Amino acid sequence: MIVGITTILAAIATKLAPKFTPNRAAFVSAGLITGVTETATGIGGPPLALVYQHHPAPTLRATIALCFFIGEIFSVTVLAFKSRLGADQFVSALVLLVPLALGLAFSGRVHDKISPARLRDALLAFAVLSGIVLVVQAVVG
Repeated sequence: MIVGITTILAAIATKLAPKFTPNRAAFVSAGLITGVTETATGIGGPPLALVYQHHPAPTLRATIALCFFIGEIFSVTVLAFKSRLGADQFVSALVLLVPLALGLAFSGRVHDKISPARLRDALLAFAVLSGIVLVVQAVVG
């Protein structure tokens, strides 16, 4: 619940705030928060998206993709070490590879057509939606 509400408030605050250039402390904090929230809740993208929202789209995409890749390796390793991974999770991951591949193929056709302002708005909307999902999960489950 706290992560969800904080994510929503951070997205709203950054939408209203003037453009900023994050410093090393902001990057380290976003990385730490992303690692914790990704492993604990499955939603780790919003902190990275908020820190990188004013960067050029290619930098944003490449950095976030690499962070997710490395982060997922760590998360899966820790979850496996803690015996929190089973056959069901691997089957779900295999099923999700198809839409992931389709999204990857489709993104190559549209990424040049999205303006920086629209990309930023999409990132902030993603952060808010992620926060809402966490809040709803906390309330329901």
